[in-house]
Amino acid sequence: MKLAVAIIHGIGTQPDSRDSEGQHAFAQALIRGLRQRLGADANHVAFQSLYWASVLDKRQLAYLDRLHDQPIRWRWLRRIVTLFLGDASGYRKVSQAYDTTYEEVHQCLRSGLNALRAKVDANTPLVVLAHSLGGHIFSNFVWDQQRINKTPSCPHDPFLALETLAGLVTFGCNIPLFTFAYDPVVPIRFPGHCLSDPMRERARWLNLYAPADPLGYPLRPLPNYAAVVAEDCAMPVGPWYKRHTPLSHLAYWEDRHFHSYVARHLCELLSASPAPHQPR
Repeated sequence: MKLAVAIIHGIGTQPDSRDSEGQHAFAQALIRGLRQRLGADANHVAFQSLYWASVLDKRQLAYLDRLHDQPIRWRWLRRIVTLFLGDASGYRKVSQAYDTTYEEVHQCLRSGLNALRAKVDANTPLVVLAHSLGGHIFSNFVWDQQRINKTPSCPHDPFLALETLAGLVTFGCNIPLFTFAYDPVVPIRFPGHCLSDPMRERARWLNLYAPADPLGYPLRPLPNYAAVVAEDCAMPVGPWYKRHTPLSHLAYWEDRHFHSYVARHLCELLSASPAPHQPR
């Protein structure tokens, strides 16, 4: 494989259902659309969905069940608020312990990346597609890993150390909402250290948001982010009855224009990727 692509979901409940390849339901339409647009080049790309919803979904749904006999109104809205805001509030570092929700979520990402690593070489360039809160989660995951890495030297397994990170596409991303507690605001280091010169030249962090998406924001206006984020792209997504409403936040996954946008970036990286080695 010449390229590895990991896909992370965002806030909201997600079913733990998978297809015959082991890809989770949330990522299936996007993977299908990308393969369609890549054509024969899709044979050189390994995909992997990174699923973390199970960490918080059970707790949130159990609480909602206990509200059954309570005299509350707007239950459908409370369900949305609980499942969406509950993810954002539940995922936070409350201590240095390794059994916290923060670490449990990161362990889910680590497991998914290990599964992806089994399909590719240790030096394979990595692209991460992260939706909504998934962008913030992956940013924290990279930040923590970069504190461990000895830089600028390459670690034993640069892929798992995230030092082959060559592409990051955030969409419907709400990273800005989590930066206001920090001064100064410091982004992750991007791209990874262990990339070839041609790959480093094409490495990009691209951020796409639908103008009507209340949870999707530009990143370059954040302090210091313009140095690592190459582009903020405003693109309406979804069918006509969603694209001009807040429902556009969930419409990226099946939008053909978004698929084309990501596929173009993958093609640029594939053109710079060396001949693949056998996975080891």
